[in-house]
Amino acid sequence: MPAAERGATGVAKRIFLVGLMGSGKSTVGRALADLLDRPYLDNDALLAQRTGLDAPALADLGRAALHDQESRQLHALLDAPAPYVAGIAASVADNPDDLGRIAAAGRVVYLRATPATLARRVGHGQGRPWVGGDLLSTLSEMFATRDEAFRRVAHVVDTDGRDPREIAAELTRLLGAG
Repeated sequence: MPAAERGATGVAKRIFLVGLMGSGKSTVGRALADLLDRPYLDNDALLAQRTGLDAPALADLGRAALHDQESRQLHALLDAPAPYVAGIAASVADNPDDLGRIAAAGRVVYLRATPATLARRVGHGQGRPWVGGDLLSTLSEMFATRDEAFRRVAHVVDTDGRDPREIAAELTRLLGAG
């Protein structure tokens, strides 16, 4: 990563957390941002703020519409002043150009959990699009289609059975801040 993309401490100015729903992006992201004394930017919250619609309302317009808006939000996020820690929509894995953009713009960390763990964390999936029916099957399918893409561009941190604060502390060491 170019020196211009690193802060005075040597830590990447932009840290992108990727993973499936329930992987811990928001929880770990907030804890990591606190440890690094940076803002945490959540793609879903920013998307709702920009469009006036939450993810379920956008999903009602169709999967393509939601993913298009998530990609637009990612592009806007890349223009936001750094430093920050950001949780990125899982659909970024479906767009090689967007994956390349975040890999070039900062440090990408994949918070990886098994589909069984994700299902336990997501619960009934309230407020999450396309999580009706058999939750474990849905998450297993998402995992199968996105895991390899995330692994290609990110440092992988397994989150199964781990406390989010422990993961955030590990990431500060990994990123050279602790």
